[in-house]
Amino acid sequence: MDYNDKKIFRKGLLTGLIIALFISALLITGIFVFVYRSSAVLTPRVKAKVSYLTNYIQEKYYEDVDINKLQEGLYKGLVEGLGDEYSTYLSAEEADSFKSYVTGELCGLGAVLTKEDSGDVIVLKVYEGSAADEIGLRGGDIIVAADDKMASDMELSDFTSYTKGGENTSFNLTYRRGDDTRQTKVTRKKIKVPSVSHKMLDGNIGYIEILEFSKNTYSEYMDAINDLKANGVKGVVFDLRFNGGGLVESSAQILDEILPKAKIVSLQIKNQPDVTYDSDDEKKLDMPIAVLVSNRTASAAEIFAAAIKDNNYGTLIGYKTYGKGVVQASSVLEDGSVISITSGKYFTPSGECINEKGIEPDIKLDFEYKGDSNSSYDEMMDNQVLKAIEVINSKL
Repeated sequence: MDYNDKKIFRKGLLTGLIIALFISALLITGIFVFVYRSSAVLTPRVKAKVSYLTNYIQEKYYEDVDINKLQEGLYKGLVEGLGDEYSTYLSAEEADSFKSYVTGELCGLGAVLTKEDSGDVIVLKVYEGSAADEIGLRGGDIIVAADDKMASDMELSDFTSYTKGGENTSFNLTYRRGDDTRQTKVTRKKIKVPSVSHKMLDGNIGYIEILEFSKNTYSEYMDAINDLKANGVKGVVFDLRFNGGGLVESSAQILDEILPKAKIVSLQIKNQPDVTYDSDDEKKLDMPIAVLVSNRTASAAEIFAAAIKDNNYGTLIGYKTYGKGVVQASSVLEDGSVISITSGKYFTPSGECINEKGIEPDIKLDFEYKGDSNSSYDEMMDNQVLKAIEVINSKL
């Protein structure tokens, strides 16, 4: 598995750091504002040009024209005109994935996939009770195709989007296990996807992986850390290597449980007062910790990593993080579509904006997995996890 491929990760960041998720923006209540402010864009000349282009397309295009797609293209093009990779418009259909990202629910295969430099798409984890679980998919399997969509030929985000869909709809999955190629029908199933998983490693060192910061992540974290404490945990490894971000509030809530009284992050948002998140001195995680990071660690996950590093409360291990230091404000329109616009930036406790810079780890360590790549992932075969355990043990 390789943590250094930004290309397959970038699309997952479009909704990565959301400060005003699903604020209702009904057109009827905002129509006067929209009309007034849009006059600079929708001038009579622009309207006439759009009308001409539409008529020309309908007259000349050799196949039937889907007017709805043309309209959606206009909306997307308006936002793309900003030239900002994190500002986006999502149709109502596309917004379903956006919602599942935040709520922690999805309907599809139900597995965590990664793409290697070779192009192979590898199963990292299968969620219990998912469609993948029901067909017997397991960690280490290589995904070949979903229907006629070849996994190796697509962006990972596009391929996983294809595997999602309506409950009880289906697709044909082709995958390899060792030298055996298998085909099976997958019936999409809705599941609640946990954003936090945990286990106790050797020497009573806890391992907590946080895959995203959704609305349920705080409660899932509390369940994890309380379970580890009940079993005598002495130190904790936080794994954020695959965490592309999520809700600022979720990240800050967890940090408040970990840090003593300290600054977590400051936000500077257009047309809003600055916001600062601090941890209080009522509680803290009073044991050594290490945080695993990669350049897939982004936005709200970088807030987590920076707060730990800047407050000298743990050791960062791995690669430099992605470098997303901006935040988005989002709004849902009455037709179910969503607009998400970069509205500001955030600053770490040391006062730095890490946008396009990232966060350097305290210990830079290239990833090396010493186990069988065709078997399920074993934390004790992961050299970065082993280094984290070594660091924690040195502080006990």
